[in-house]
Amino acid sequence: MPAMKRIKDLRCITFCCSLAFMLTLISCKGVEDTMPIVMDNPIAFGFPMDEIVLDGDLGDWSEDMIRYPIKNVGMGDLPTGKEDFSSNFRIGYNVVQNAIYIGMEVVDQSIFINSDGNSYWDAQDGLELYLDLEHLKTGSPITQYAAYGEDRLVFGDKTSWENVRMKKKMTNEGMTVEWRIDLDQRIVMGSSIGLDLGIIDRDKDETFSWISWGKGTQKLTNPERCGTILFVDSGTLLGTIEGKVGKSNLPSESQIPISLRISKTDNPRIWVQTMADSLGNYMAQLPLGQYTVDIPSKLVAGDEDFYRIANVKPMSFSVKKGISNTPPKLEPQLAIKPDLIPKRGILHDFSEERRNQVDEFVRAYQKFYNIPGVSLALIKDGKMVYHKTYGVKNTKTGEPVDEKTLFEAASITKPVFAFVVLRLADKGIIDLDRPLYKYYPFEALEEKFPEYKKMTARHVLIHKSGLPNWGVRLENVPGERYGYSGEGFEYLKRVVVQITGKPIEQLLDEELINPFGLYHMEFSDSEELRKVVSSGHQGNQPTNWEIPKEAGMAFSMHTEAKAFSDYALTLLEQKGLKPETYKEFMTIHTESTKEYWNDPEKREGAGLGIFIRESDYGDIFNHGGNNGDFKCLFEVYQDLRMGYVCFTNSETGSSLTQDLWRFFVEGK
Repeated sequence: MPAMKRIKDLRCITFCCSLAFMLTLISCKGVEDTMPIVMDNPIAFGFPMDEIVLDGDLGDWSEDMIRYPIKNVGMGDLPTGKEDFSSNFRIGYNVVQNAIYIGMEVVDQSIFINSDGNSYWDAQDGLELYLDLEHLKTGSPITQYAAYGEDRLVFGDKTSWENVRMKKKMTNEGMTVEWRIDLDQRIVMGSSIGLDLGIIDRDKDETFSWISWGKGTQKLTNPERCGTILFVDSGTLLGTIEGKVGKSNLPSESQIPISLRISKTDNPRIWVQTMADSLGNYMAQLPLGQYTVDIPSKLVAGDEDFYRIANVKPMSFSVKKGISNTPPKLEPQLAIKPDLIPKRGILHDFSEERRNQVDEFVRAYQKFYNIPGVSLALIKDGKMVYHKTYGVKNTKTGEPVDEKTLFEAASITKPVFAFVVLRLADKGIIDLDRPLYKYYPFEALEEKFPEYKKMTARHVLIHKSGLPNWGVRLENVPGERYGYSGEGFEYLKRVVVQITGKPIEQLLDEELINPFGLYHMEFSDSEELRKVVSSGHQGNQPTNWEIPKEAGMAFSMHTEAKAFSDYALTLLEQKGLKPETYKEFMTIHTESTKEYWNDPEKREGAGLGIFIRESDYGDIFNHGGNNGDFKCLFEVYQDLRMGYVCFTNSETGSSLTQDLWRFFVEGK
């Protein structure tokens, strides 16, 4: 997915986007024996080329070079036709300059550059280049170079455009673009790199498309979603392979994508990845020689959970001239998921033996779901009885998680902020039922959505504000229906700051952290936080997204399980608020859609900034968090006076947190 300048939008869209399925296309240059065939996988051949002038004009490029279509719409609207949008690229390299050249042709009937200063990635036409120069099978850092309007941004492994240059030229049909990439390492014939190109097509009628060469979004943190470039000589002979994978060992109702890895026998670092179609067929074009093909073990996102494809060992084959090359048939199957849920939750009779059972449970999930780090705390009889950290803060550095390591709490920030708002309400500083615009207008809504003036603090806390999760618009009239909204909490934050005349972090200190002796709660970037913060992960790769510069009351808290359990116990003991306020706080005001809980007889929904669900063991207050690369959950069973707090630093962490209620309390 393209990177974005607003951290909350980044997290929101990362959350809302499913893990899209991988790759596409192929092509090359040459005549007769070297002429590649355009195929539906993301493999291309870079051939040697003469020096060109980098000016955006493709007139000095050879017309013989094959154009590779850029056609996979990862987000937004499908183009209405070739005139609306179509694009291709050519690629070559110059050994003397040690440079890669890319020439793009973009047909676009409406080139739109935003002139109001809004340079966000999706507000105008833009270009993106993704580079994986190490191209390691274990995953390697991606750098994204982005040109949004006149802005030049870089995300990932590098910090500047020092080795990358780009020029574009407007034409009657759209534009032409030239890229030059100067490599630090020498270009070696037969070597491979990962590369992808993305294009943002924003038209004046506000239609929007994000199109890339390879299939899939979130390429910055998923190297396998980039295509592969093989550097070959102009006389390289090519052969086409046609292979098949079995599907009999996979669930018949699921469309699990199978990716295959094809490696050169004499140099396994030269490799490409391709995808099998829904029938198990795949094709690729490769230089002649000896290869192996295997199916690497990997996680794949399903509708409700992640599957793990079991590793299929490499099998050898030859690529010879022609189209009759057939690799051995491979038989993929799913790895067995952890099944450690007891009949009765282990917290009911917690003991030393149960501690070992907890560790076994967490480590099994970590291994199966590639969860780098976990922070866990358990509550029993109204006190914390167990705390442990597991794994690493960052898969690249290997630095271990410890009790000082802070995780992004994501939306668990909301009930913390809600507590502060309720404290202010108890003191008469804010009226939960007074329209918020009377305290502080939301000017961006004034003209198009005047009905926003019905919105109150209570509407925000019970998720009936009418605002979307993120976005400056109304989706329904405030108070009308449930609609989870981070945007509402951010508006309420601005209101509270206006009423009190105090920065939000000062209010958090005065109303929560200091009075109740809490600690390890950080809400914005600082030198101290950077020393202890965990990296988030996607595809088991560190995301290295920025820490928010300003505190966001919907998403920005950083904490860890032991410290946060003190806050959970503050709520369990009903400290700091009036009894009648706690009753409102912990009552379902708005029923919500069930996510993990499968008992239709039980209700769940929003209290005043926290979620409540019914169970056979009484009411539970809880909240989850999802910033894309961090997943977390806490739950406290009020009658049992037991619960758990769990933070993970991975997009797969939900596979662990969604089973905690069964493992610790309710059993199978």
